[in-house]
Amino acid sequence: MKDLYRYIFTKAYFFCITIFKEKEFPQYFATGMLTFAITANFYILLSLIEYLMLPIRFNYYGEYYKYFALVIFAIALLYVNNKKRYLVIIKSCKELPNKRKKKLKVYSIIYLLFLFVSFFLLGALIREYNIVHPKIV
Repeated sequence: MKDLYRYIFTKAYFFCITIFKEKEFPQYFATGMLTFAITANFYILLSLIEYLMLPIRFNYYGEYYKYFALVIFAIALLYVNNKKRYLVIIKSCKELPNKRKKKLKVYSIIYLLFLFVSFFLLGALIREYNIVHPKIV
């Protein structure tokens, strides 16, 4: 899992440099992508558990994930920028064997697509629940 996150960080780093022509702070973009992945993991998992166990309270705690994302982003930025660790992460990813890189490429695409699709499916589930059970204030 650690290699997968490093691979995603490295690809996001070079994506920012290549597409956006950003040369000064691409590590911020890569850290943001990693923060999105980690936050989406926790948010989707906790929301599904909440939906299955507490359907009455569903969609009540969903507003707090943004604070979790900000805290994770701040911690990740401190870690990545301290002693230029992003260069160490990129170097370690470049040193991986080609066979491992190909596997990580496939895994990262599947992983990010799964997160993206499940995020929207969870939104549809929340919308369907709110239509059936309107929130009484």
